[in-house]
Amino acid sequence: MAFSCRMCTENPFTALFGPPQKVEDKQKKKKTISSSQPSQRNEKDFTPRSEAEIDAAVKQWAQYAHPRARDFFTTPEQLEEVLRQIAKGTDRNDDPILGPEEKNVYWYGDVTKEDMQAAIRMVKPGESSESITYVNRVLAFIFATDESFEK
Repeated sequence: MAFSCRMCTENPFTALFGPPQKVEDKQKKKKTISSSQPSQRNEKDFTPRSEAEIDAAVKQWAQYAHPRARDFFTTPEQLEEVLRQIAKGTDRNDDPILGPEEKNVYWYGDVTKEDMQAAIRMVKPGESSESITYVNRVLAFIFATDESFEK
């Protein structure tokens, strides 16, 4: 439905926002939009953690888990399994939890098919089937302060 004003010769929204796009144009634009900087991630640079390094990272990170995460996961082992997946998906020289804020940490684990987002598989407490969960959401849930998490 087009907006029409008796006083205006053209649609005032067109003057402000440009002509309306067709749905096809919007879909094309979405597919071609990329981040302003290309990713610095290089699969060849990935150095996986050893089992001992994974255990050490999980033990260290678990100390910083928010109480809401401890309440959500019915056993410490469930939380530790999620942290193990995060340790396996990140380089041994990077720390997504305790590392410097200004350093990017790249994901080398599983990603979603549609939008290539970092993801892990987990069985949520109270459920019997495995589901795919975004890593950024899991990290926020486990480690963010209440104030940050509720934003």
